[in-house]
Amino acid sequence: MNEYIRLLLLFVGLFTYMFIGAGLFHALEPGWIWDDEWGNITDGVQNVTDQNMNDTLYNFEPRSYMEAFYFCATVITTIGYGHIYPVTGAAKFFTAIFANFGIPAFFYILAIIGRKFANLVEAGESRFFSRVPGPYGRRTVTLILVELLGLILFILIPAAIISTVEGWSYGDATWYLFVSVSTIGFGDLYGGYSEFFFAFDATFGIYVLCKFCYYIIGLSWVVSGSWYRPSSLFSCD
Repeated sequence: MNEYIRLLLLFVGLFTYMFIGAGLFHALEPGWIWDDEWGNITDGVQNVTDQNMNDTLYNFEPRSYMEAFYFCATVITTIGYGHIYPVTGAAKFFTAIFANFGIPAFFYILAIIGRKFANLVEAGESRFFSRVPGPYGRRTVTLILVELLGLILFILIPAAIISTVEGWSYGDATWYLFVSVSTIGFGDLYGGYSEFFFAFDATFGIYVLCKFCYYIIGLSWVVSGSWYRPSSLFSCD
């Protein structure tokens, strides 16, 4: 089977798994738990009118299916921001089962894409840096440029978009993308809750899908480093 067809089938399988999982999670745990937002609401309850309180509660209602999909994405990527989590025993049990199969499948796909990226890097090194003296020099220059390219493509440029959509500062957006693509996922920022999405709720689903695709490509770029001859800087044969 052609490797690109196989990769396409893996993508179809992954998204099918995600959509089915999101539906099951939503059925098992329709009332998701928010960490910070609910505390902010209850802390300020005496400072708002009844009407404003109703509006606020409406704004923080779960977005149902795509909210569950977002949760699934944070599970299989192992980012786990922590702002949404299941409460019922059934949902927790299913989360464990979902992660047990989803995480290996996700990282298997990342490994395949990462290998493709590594092949491109090696081809670029041979073509553009052949005149750099010594294998150590070529590989050092290549790695520096690859790191800079990754920083620009997956942090600096997306941060400009995220800061606009989320209403964050550019620094916060940069920090958010770093903790996401590194899978640290501190949870101090998690996205998708700006006034933009409450005003145009249909865009939330598109935003979640775009973020999931970003996770796939960004994490694949990170994984590609393990394919690019990890001992190359120490073995200059």
